[in-house]
Amino acid sequence: MVALPEEVMKALNDPASVKVLATKTPEGMVHAIPLGSLVALDSNTIIFGVVFMKQTHNNMEKMKKKGESPAVLVVNGRNAYQIHAAIKDFKTSGPALDAMNEKVKARGLTVTGVWFMEPESVFDQSPGPNVGKKLV
Repeated sequence: MVALPEEVMKALNDPASVKVLATKTPEGMVHAIPLGSLVALDSNTIIFGVVFMKQTHNNMEKMKKKGESPAVLVVNGRNAYQIHAAIKDFKTSGPALDAMNEKVKARGLTVTGVWFMEPESVFDQSPGPNVGKKLV
């Protein structure tokens, strides 16, 4: 596993960033969703909350069993990064869930669980000469 570079952590934790999670269906199709709840707890931990997320949640469960890795695309201004991550755990209680529920409470939403992932690789996807360059 790798540690997220500081600029990638900042992009993940910026509410203005666009974040997309791509998983794989059991049939092998790519399934991508925008995911505002996706954040970096620290340089080794990425989490997101489950709200109205049947297909993605099912994909994550099946991918975890197979040892497959989802991809995250985060776009922050002119900077963009792609992260591949190992699926670690799904929790339906605890401080991460409580914190996410506090954030979405005002919108009338409830987070039913939190997925935990660990970064495996990070690529620069920003327009320019470094596009596709592996950062870690």
